[in-house]
Amino acid sequence: MAEIKPFHGYRFTLENPADLGFYCAPPYDMLDDAMVDALYAKHPNNVVRVTQNKRIPADTANKDRHVRAGEFLNKWIGESVMTRDDAESIYIYRQQFSSPDEHGKPVPRERIGVCSLVKLVGLDEGVVLPHEYTLSGPKQDRYELMETTLANTGQIFGLAADDDGKLYELIRLIMSSSPLVGFFTDENEVTHSLYRCYDAGLINQAKELMKTRSILIADGHHRYETALRFYRDKGDDAFSHVMMTNVSMADPGLIIRPFHRLVRKTGQGRSVGGMLDELAKYFDTVPLGKASADGVYKALSEHGKAEMVYWDSASGEIYDIRLNAGGEAFLAGVMPEQSDKWKHLDVSKINCIIINGILSLPLDGQVLHDIVHYANDAAVGAEKLLGAEKGYYYGGIFIRPVSIGTVSDTVKGGERMPQKSTNFYPKLYSGLVLNKMR
Repeated sequence: MAEIKPFHGYRFTLENPADLGFYCAPPYDMLDDAMVDALYAKHPNNVVRVTQNKRIPADTANKDRHVRAGEFLNKWIGESVMTRDDAESIYIYRQQFSSPDEHGKPVPRERIGVCSLVKLVGLDEGVVLPHEYTLSGPKQDRYELMETTLANTGQIFGLAADDDGKLYELIRLIMSSSPLVGFFTDENEVTHSLYRCYDAGLINQAKELMKTRSILIADGHHRYETALRFYRDKGDDAFSHVMMTNVSMADPGLIIRPFHRLVRKTGQGRSVGGMLDELAKYFDTVPLGKASADGVYKALSEHGKAEMVYWDSASGEIYDIRLNAGGEAFLAGVMPEQSDKWKHLDVSKINCIIINGILSLPLDGQVLHDIVHYANDAAVGAEKLLGAEKGYYYGGIFIRPVSIGTVSDTVKGGERMPQKSTNFYPKLYSGLVLNKMR
């Protein structure tokens, strides 16, 4: 199904493989202004100057910063700051990290993926499958960057179907037989390593195996759709593929974290006096004790019985909340275009009942950005709810991570997950390898 091929990757020229971290950056959509400033200061040739070039007062349009990005990239290549690999290659991207278990204790983990070019196909063809919706603004921004650089500058994160585990075994084999060409440990204690494979036999094995696999986009929907539009606009086979790192769905290091939701009091929509009383119309609320991160971890652990946990700012208590008859009736009457299974996703319950039903707000991207603060860990959410800004929140809803099976089944059923349903950890960094389309 999926068609992949090797490419002549462009990589930063390193005297020491451990220096790679000076040049790499988190994906562009994870960066705020302060992070961009810090990466600019980290090294004069950090890839952020290409992926998220800073605006300057003289700019008259957003594209101006992408023109500078293209100039940086061409300068780096001209001055051998970046070097083109002489042989067509595929690359293994390895990430070693720790992730909390059900008790919040860190456990060492590893995730590996194969970086190659993937043939661009329409999202309706059942080969490359999206799992979330995209916004027009980011796609136009990435289109302008592609026009000025003629390059794939960031990684799309794909998940390859692998029921028999053969792809995972092959990726491990390729990694074990390939040279390590760069590595670094980031500020979150994730170690990123890149291996280069130019063995024609191994590359052909990967190509043949991927022909029987579909790909689910985990992160990088905007970049994929942008690359597809660019190829169709230009009508040039030079743009027919896009760089992507594909991880086997059988990889034991494939971690999906939940995005917990803290609901702000902003003055928008309907003003609510007691959120707990409102929730009781739709959920059975069972007290679990004084609010704390440890209490949330325990309630949502493998042995915990809570379906979702509500942290009530007013009382300082946490509650197990699960749909009652009122909640079931409400969901049955909203969003008839969505399946019953989709409406019973935890994120859908929060959006439909709390944001739309209780607060009377529309479920658009702007509202979900302004009203909801997202926390990828219970401790992070607890810090917000107990800190100086605690009075700004009605409370927080803490949920379990969605399984990759649920995501896959939703997509195969013709639907997409609600926004911020999945938090694949860790993110794929930019700068380890780039693809010049010309």
